Parts: sequence; structure tokens; C-alpha cells
Amino acid sequence: MRHKVKVRMPVKKRGFLGIKKTVMETHVVEVDDKTYRKLQREQKRQPYTIEEMMLYDDLFFDD
Repeated sequence: MRHKVKVRMPVKKRGFLGIKKTVMETHVVEVDDKTYRKLQREQKRQPYTIEEMMLYDDLFFDD
């Protein structure tokens, strides 16, 4: 079975006055079951972002 997954990829773009920049774009790719399960396991092991930590602090540690 195929699964559709949103991924962020770095893409080089030419901007104002021909200056090249690397920007992150979101693309939808199709992956098979094995790769999908691997991605899910990796997602669970990723550390929290700073924004997530601040949100959890506000929710659970009211002083």
C-alpha cells in the first residue's frame, strides 16, 4: 500500500537581483509501507522543538 507523506525539502531559488537562497518547501511524496513505518518510528524519537516545550510549560506548570 502507498502512503502520502508531507516532507520539507531544501530548494535553491533565485530571488531579487539574482541572489540565490535555499528555502524549505513542503512537498507530498508517496512511500511504501516499510518506509512509512520507519518514518513513524523516527518521528516518535525526535526531540521537542522550543515552541513545543514552551507550550507544554504553559499547560502543565502553572505557578
